[in-house]
Amino acid sequence: MDKLAYVFGTTILVAYSYLIGKFPHDVIYAYSTLLMLFLLCYRYYSYWSNGYFYYLYDFCYIANFCMLVLLNFAPKSQSLLITCFIFSNGPLAAAIAAFRNSLVYHRVDMLTSLAIHAIPMTLMTHIRWVTVP
Repeated sequence: MDKLAYVFGTTILVAYSYLIGKFPHDVIYAYSTLLMLFLLCYRYYSYWSNGYFYYLYDFCYIANFCMLVLLNFAPKSQSLLITCFIFSNGPLAAAIAAFRNSLVYHRVDMLTSLAIHAIPMTLMTHIRWVTVP
């Protein structure tokens, strides 16, 4: 299981880095949407089955949901873009340091925690400084 999780974590990181550099205006948004939906469904299943479902009311899941709405349903909404940018680069960025999220390739739970906090931050910064003219 550890080897499979290591390959999964490495693939997520390498694919995200490649796509944000190679296709900065289109493919990265679809990849981020699919990745976040997969990771959030995984987190929902694992937390619900272990009885930790109250943790799913945390602010980071609301910020990720706002980011997914912005990417897929309201890409021209300036107020939602500003809100998602502030959520992603404020509380979510501070939570990475506060909760000591670390990049541990062989633990899918820790990788999911880091992705839930770091991907919105990098993606909103990318949208603000690369995509928006």
